[in-house]
Amino acid sequence: MRARIISLLTAAALAVGTFSALPVCAASSSRAAKSTAAAKAVSGVTINSVVIQGGSVVVTTSGTAATDDGLYHLYAQDPVMAGVQGTEVAKAPAGATAVFTFPLGNNTATSMLYKKFTVVGVSSGALKDLSNDMYILNPEAAATHTQARHDAGKKGLLPAAETIRDTKTLKAMGVHQISYNLPVGDMISGGGVNYTYNGKNYSFNAGIVGQYDVIVPAMNAAGIQVNLILLCGANSGILIHPLSRGVGANYYMFNTVDQAGLEKLEAVASFLGQRYSGTGHGTVDNWIVGNEVNARNEWNYMDPAAGLAGFAKAYADELRVFYNGIKSQNANARIYAATDQEWQSDNPALHYGSREFLTQLNAQIMAEGNFDWSLASHPYNFPLYEPNSLTSKPQVTHTQASRYITMSNIDVLTDFMCQKQFLNPAGQVRSIVLSEVGFTSSAAMGSNELLQAADVVYAINQANANQHIDGIIINRQRSDMGEIAQGLDYGLIGANGVAKQAYTWFMTAENPNTIAAASAVLGKDIMTSLIAR
Repeated sequence: MRARIISLLTAAALAVGTFSALPVCAASSSRAAKSTAAAKAVSGVTINSVVIQGGSVVVTTSGTAATDDGLYHLYAQDPVMAGVQGTEVAKAPAGATAVFTFPLGNNTATSMLYKKFTVVGVSSGALKDLSNDMYILNPEAAATHTQARHDAGKKGLLPAAETIRDTKTLKAMGVHQISYNLPVGDMISGGGVNYTYNGKNYSFNAGIVGQYDVIVPAMNAAGIQVNLILLCGANSGILIHPLSRGVGANYYMFNTVDQAGLEKLEAVASFLGQRYSGTGHGTVDNWIVGNEVNARNEWNYMDPAAGLAGFAKAYADELRVFYNGIKSQNANARIYAATDQEWQSDNPALHYGSREFLTQLNAQIMAEGNFDWSLASHPYNFPLYEPNSLTSKPQVTHTQASRYITMSNIDVLTDFMCQKQFLNPAGQVRSIVLSEVGFTSSAAMGSNELLQAADVVYAINQANANQHIDGIIINRQRSDMGEIAQGLDYGLIGANGVAKQAYTWFMTAENPNTIAAASAVLGKDIMTSLIAR
């Protein structure tokens, strides 16, 4: 996000599109009816369900299609496959309904955990694709390391790396959650921690893994929930998507296309899910896949020739790999897609708007079987250095036409996610975490420490007022020199190690006296400015 400050400066000149209004998001007690996992079939046969039952996978279909041999053949496919590609795993008599049952083979060379399935038939002597594709819908049924979650509260912080083991201070600050990066390329570079998965041996960097082996249980012991952000950097080797290679960027799309890369990604997902699910190294409740992925040029690079549909399909595939791999270890873990504050694209040549991206992502997922993915968003002020969160901006409105999502119109995001087509398989609004939001105290940008502190108070209380938000992570505990150079002095503690006003007000953000003082700084009453959902 910080690298995009120049593009945000020019965004005011962009025209506002026309969008239909959404109804106010319903309360959780009256959420919409359960959504269907089945997608439209390409012919007369519809796969309705693919579920794990014990050690088997059971696939059910409806609808009919004529076949030469009177049979339906079920094929298992990798994400990149289509049509009649893949391997036959079962067959059943052609009829109005069909049931296929075959071994799951979890953690074997013939594992079906990450496969999608399609019905194929012989017609006029040729194989033809007869149905929609669908993945396993309940990987959590295979979980053997399920752990209770650490859902203690919404207020969170991006901790300073140099003091991350100081959980006593974090706990004293009232921190209930932290977000922390896990560069996957670092973990796969080197060895020392061996892992066998699906019949193949892998080794992960003992030094890197060892760091998380200390951090995660320490946070758990302090009652602090852990959100780890999975990043595909330039050193990620075969884990980088083929269409993401050879171009300089901060991060890249993960690889679900070629066999070696896909298998290693599956192993990474399973390893992380197992190791950090109460197996002696603590528990990670929430896994965020990537960073601001809709800002594709800088934060999740993929060749723009893929287009929005191709980009969203590639991300849906990697999201599902992490979902199936982690949930098959810990049924209570959550896996989050990651977007930024850019609701409509400020530069279509470089970024997708998070609204259009989420729409396409959801469509790609629903087409192959709905699963319970969650959403991590970064609702920074607009512009990033805006010193007062309650200052009205024409680019920040309470309609779907808003160009940006900030804390002052976070209702736009949650209302969007309340739409029936975006609900999870249980018919509930997906978990939403505001996994990174910060406020500058830079005098060069017209701000100061009081304005920063007041913005933090407002943000925390606005998150508390919205039942669909499960966490807000303030960026950051200590100021970063790279951000300061951009005028983004986000730290609650300055680069000089001295606590700012925001440090104190972060701790007491829900206190009426702190709210009153912050309201006076912002020039508006915070409590009457909150939008409840």
